[in-house]
Amino acid sequence: MRLQYGRYQGRTAETLLLRAPDYAAWVLRHQPDGRLAQHFRGLVTAFDARPLVRLCQACGAPAKRAATLPERADLYFFCDGCSLYPDMPPLGSAQDLRTWADLVDHVERAARRRPAARLRALVRRMAQAKGAPSRITEAAAASFFDGEV
Repeated sequence: MRLQYGRYQGRTAETLLLRAPDYAAWVLRHQPDGRLAQHFRGLVTAFDARPLVRLCQACGAPAKRAATLPERADLYFFCDGCSLYPDMPPLGSAQDLRTWADLVDHVERAARRRPAARLRALVRRMAQAKGAPSRITEAAAASFFDGEV
């Protein structure tokens, strides 16, 4: 779906979800019944359904989730049996991240400075961990959501 109006006129929703997730989150929150929000919801479902292609940083098994610390844009990948802090309760002060909504929620709760930039960095890193290329072009975004990447 290509946007026909506004700041992102001419861009595809697939590209925006990966490169400007703050805009997608705004649309989902403020225009939940609109056609663009419905399309974004479908893309979020496809994003969440893609498995991680990264390995657990603790044991080397296939990763099932990511973790990040407050005010950080780094993602650490783990299987369900490992944690960021092995000697503490699961994840300690870290946030467990599995879905696109988890990334948005984490930034809304934890980011005090530059939340849009932090969300963009986290979504980009999670997409790369799910197989997206490091450079998100329109064609790469379309391939990612079609399951081809």
